[in-house]
Amino acid sequence: MIEISFQPWGQFRAVKDPSSIQAWLEAIGAAAEAAFKGGMGGGGYPNSRTGTLMGTIGHETTSDSTTVGSSRMRGSAPVSLYLRHGTSKMARRKMSDNALQEGMRAAGRLNNWVHWSRS
Repeated sequence: MIEISFQPWGQFRAVKDPSSIQAWLEAIGAAAEAAFKGGMGGGGYPNSRTGTLMGTIGHETTSDSTTVGSSRMRGSAPVSLYLRHGTSKMARRKMSDNALQEGMRAAGRLNNWVHWSRS
């Protein structure tokens, strides 16, 4: 006679690893910046006629957040607000929020565990 027994696993616990979280956030920021800059001129992102807007796009990562967009520190292009919201004569263009979502998909891993928000 053969006897098979099953011993259940113990309880799983999540452990916060700050360096892994920050590395993941940096990967999202870099991927989102690349998506934003790479999408300019097609795919619903703004066109790049002069390069002024593209020159202001960047990302900043802290221990618990990443920010992607047209940075004031880099000389923010005033036209970015018109592109983000659209006007009566121009549809809204894809901007940093869209790039952030694309960056999250590209960075992989924890995507099922987190969400993004605009603060």
